[in-house]
Amino acid sequence: MMKPLTAILPIAAAMLLSCAATDSNNTSGNTFEIALSGKGCNNLTARLYRDTDSGLAIVDSTRFEMQKGHLEGHLQHPELMYIYIDNATDYLPVFVENALIEIEINYAKPSRSTVSGTESNKIFNDFLQSIKVYSYKESGNMKMLQNAYHNLDTVMIERLEEERRQIKREADGLQRQFIQKYIQHPIACYILSAHLMYDLPHTTLRQLADSIPPNNRDNVYYRRVLKHLEEPDTSLPDLSSHPARQEYEMISSKLRTLPSISARIVEAAKMLSNRPYAGGTLDEGNVETIVIDLKRFDCVTFLETCLALAKDAGSAEPSFENFYRTIENLRYHDGHNTGYCMRLHYSTDWIADNALRGNITDITKDLGGVELPNQIDFMSTHSHLYKHLNGNATATDSIRTREQWLNEHHAYYIPKSQIAAVADKIPSGSLIFITTSTPGLDFAHVGIAVKDEKGALRMYHASSSDHKTTISPTPLAQYLMGIKKFTGIAVATPQ
Repeated sequence: MMKPLTAILPIAAAMLLSCAATDSNNTSGNTFEIALSGKGCNNLTARLYRDTDSGLAIVDSTRFEMQKGHLEGHLQHPELMYIYIDNATDYLPVFVENALIEIEINYAKPSRSTVSGTESNKIFNDFLQSIKVYSYKESGNMKMLQNAYHNLDTVMIERLEEERRQIKREADGLQRQFIQKYIQHPIACYILSAHLMYDLPHTTLRQLADSIPPNNRDNVYYRRVLKHLEEPDTSLPDLSSHPARQEYEMISSKLRTLPSISARIVEAAKMLSNRPYAGGTLDEGNVETIVIDLKRFDCVTFLETCLALAKDAGSAEPSFENFYRTIENLRYHDGHNTGYCMRLHYSTDWIADNALRGNITDITKDLGGVELPNQIDFMSTHSHLYKHLNGNATATDSIRTREQWLNEHHAYYIPKSQIAAVADKIPSGSLIFITTSTPGLDFAHVGIAVKDEKGALRMYHASSSDHKTTISPTPLAQYLMGIKKFTGIAVATPQ
């Protein structure tokens, strides 16, 4: 759940620090000024606080006279500060930069005050207004969900829970877009520390933190993220004796020497070639767990494993724990294992969810791809074929709800007759998703693109017909032409 600003910096904390000395850590640098005006504020005191590594520290204070006040101070770079007015029920966050800031105070509700005069604060207000949309959606969803629980309406509960997860995915996606757009601005670090940090596994958070350029890391928000990453990731199980650990170390040590994620994923596919094909390994237990098996694969687990190994080997601190978390991040909605129905069963869903969270980039449309016409309903209409759906109406309804969403958000594909024409544009190390004519399905097979010694595009994959992980015997376009039910491909690049 998204955290409101008041949950991040409680008013009580400011009250305890209201008599603190002016922060001495930022007395150098350029001067900023804040001109306040507000009806009903005469004789009240406004206090300005900055966020420091040791908590809030007062920067300046002013007493309103003739409905006006004045605050000033020093700072090295734009930073978020907080204005408190005597007896007000909330506070005003404002991004301060080296400029004159003008604020028309709303005394009844300072957080709704009008701020003008700085580009930083315009960015900050744009962010707050954008994220507020999802807060309203979440609030409405929770009210309906409470009614559904009260009425024991299991079908509605499943649908609203999926809606809630979708709202969270969209909100996370919005915040990642802001981080990417303003990667050079401290607001990127602020969003990480205040809005995303407590909802993300350490692996994902570290990847985002590593994307922040060095010249934007000298701020309290980035340091707060690093401190959080030093704490144990309590959601991880004890992996010290995991059976795949030794094999992982052998493979990962080789991958860490390679410079790009594309090179690492191709090398991982080579190192894992000629291993037995095994279907259904994720469904062997009665409870959904994060299965990692480096000895046997189906096509999806092969792709996920190669991509996770490549991403882990290129991270700041590769480890089996990081690899484990990366597998979870790729395999489930929002990157978290919250049950069988949250596994990304359909490739349309896998591509959309992982693209939204920045794990991949779907380049199919850019390669001339067209909308995939398939209607997706295979799992819900063949629930008897799935161990965790057979006889479980609630789980089947949850899958059906997701299928309905996918049918409104079509994937793109390149018809197989056109693959040869675009093969040169598909980079080695890309992820290949093969579409199918099977009614109710979107994709039937996946693999990893590789250019052979002649420059032809082939594919590493786990082949059920060859009973092992291998490379396609012919170029990809020719390989697909030989299998009638295969209709084309989607292509994504790893990030």
